[in-house]
Amino acid sequence: MRSFIKYLSITTLFSLSLFIGPVVRAQSMDFAQLIVADDVAPEERLAKKIELTTDALKKADERVVEMRTKLEAIKFEDETPELELRNKLIERANEYSAFYNDKLTALAAVQTLEEVDLLIDEIIAYREGAYTIGAKEILEFTLVYSYTPSVLTLADERLENILKDVERLEGLKLIEPSTFVSKTDESKATLQKAHDLQTQAATLIMENYATSLLVVPVVPEVQPLEAVVTTTEALPALLEVTPRSLAEQSLTEVKKLYELFIETGEKVGETLGIN
Repeated sequence: MRSFIKYLSITTLFSLSLFIGPVVRAQSMDFAQLIVADDVAPEERLAKKIELTTDALKKADERVVEMRTKLEAIKFEDETPELELRNKLIERANEYSAFYNDKLTALAAVQTLEEVDLLIDEIIAYREGAYTIGAKEILEFTLVYSYTPSVLTLADERLENILKDVERLEGLKLIEPSTFVSKTDESKATLQKAHDLQTQAATLIMENYATSLLVVPVVPEVQPLEAVVTTTEALPALLEVTPRSLAEQSLTEVKKLYELFIETGEKVGETLGIN
């Protein structure tokens, strides 16, 4: 029973903190911070802008290195599509890092405010274009193949231990065998749904990757106006199903599972008269 209470306390913390939700998005580099007051001397403004831009570029590169490190930690079997995609994402992260370091080198040669501003504009354009799209894919891949699986593994272990505790209490004749059937069955079904959603997320990532490898000529298609409107109206609903949304739904199911753990623990306490 003591071990059951231990798992209960862990699940309480888990449900209150971990499932606030992982932030899966590229953190933006706020170049608004690079604004320098107009009432300072031009030389001082130039020095300050260079300093702030240097700091922003270094922080951006640190984030890229962190993303790459997480990708490298995800292991797959050799010669699999998953490994191939992971390696491509690592290459992309290397390109982002090279871009930021190239701009750091270019910044060292800057001599005027105009040159600094042009460099900042170039960085912003890059981040709003290629970087934002690519970073989203990297973070989504990490969510689906690293974060969510680790959460599910922990949930599997928790459920297994709780089921053993319930079985032990039944064996000691401290609770009726049928008392917790509904809760344990619901827990198993909830965890299975979480696993299924995770599998769907991984499948969708690889389907999207396979599609990206196909070279399909774009052939304009003329449709009646009514048909076009119908297609457009249906599009937002289709776009909502993404690897990220499926992985987040999986995490939501695990949160429900931990809530069931808490309810089961409370019911055990009531049955044994220790609450």
